[in-house]
Amino acid sequence: CRYAGSGFVMGVRRDVLASDDDREAYLRGCMLLANTPSGSTALDVHRILQPQVPGWAMRGDGSVELSMWDLFTLWHYVAMGLPTAGVNTNRAHGGPVFLPWHRLFLIRLEAQLQGVLDDPDFGLPYWDWAKDGQLNSPLWADSRLGTSRGTVDAGRLAGFRVRLTGQGSFSQGGFLLAHQPRAITRDAGADPDHRTLPRKSDVAACMDEGVYDTANWDTASVGFRNHLEGWRRWPVELHNRVHVWIGGDMSPGTSPNDPVFFLHHCNVDRIWEAWMDRRPGRPYEPTGTPGADSPGHNLNDNMVALLGATMTPADVLDPSPWYSFDNLSVET
Repeated sequence: CRYAGSGFVMGVRRDVLASDDDREAYLRGCMLLANTPSGSTALDVHRILQPQVPGWAMRGDGSVELSMWDLFTLWHYVAMGLPTAGVNTNRAHGGPVFLPWHRLFLIRLEAQLQGVLDDPDFGLPYWDWAKDGQLNSPLWADSRLGTSRGTVDAGRLAGFRVRLTGQGSFSQGGFLLAHQPRAITRDAGADPDHRTLPRKSDVAACMDEGVYDTANWDTASVGFRNHLEGWRRWPVELHNRVHVWIGGDMSPGTSPNDPVFFLHHCNVDRIWEAWMDRRPGRPYEPTGTPGADSPGHNLNDNMVALLGATMTPADVLDPSPWYSFDNLSVET
């Protein structure tokens, strides 16, 4: 929080289709970060990460200079490539840390946007995909997020360019491809098994989960986290389904290339906050010794951070030092 004379102030996260001002500020900030040089080339990044990250692999054009936006894409890809114990788990997905790690990720992106917009009270907007999840939603107009299918090269995001694309996970023999700037792509609703997005009733079923997570703390676990993340069909997966439904750049580990990534995850974070708000003590599991119960996922384990200091899940269970939501009604 920041003190402003009469009291503490913080960013308020609002519905992207309900707040024209916040949406316009977000899109302007996206363009600014995508056009702000980070001062590092792809080769610079490769030389730093190769000796530190087991299995790290980057190919392509090492001379390309990364933008500040590209660094967030890089961060996400690195975290996804660091496996932990359990079935298909890594330091950002597939286990309990999924929600706190992405909260940290959003907080850092929000801070960058506050800086380039010169607005310390800017709050990331969220996309309520259970309410506005149609292909003809106004979200996909050029005056907003741009086309839901094809190359996003017109409207408010014309000129938005990215320079990193994941070619599988480096932990499984894949690599990160550095390339000359290109526009992002989408292919919404084209996947035959994901023609539609989750409904409010699907979110309500998730909200009924009584525990945050359960052993073995992975993609096979039952509980709120995995229901929301979507590795099991409950019968409808939530977070994962949205990524697959949008397709294109939202599919690989470099999915933060697409600005809709942060609107999607801001809504995921809102659902988590709504669930936590109804439960005393803001429960999180596992709470074991750092690195012991499920390394990388325990309450006091350090989370992967490439921009800024690391934090633990315990540090971010309460988001009120950074932001609040305009509405925690996620089921109606």
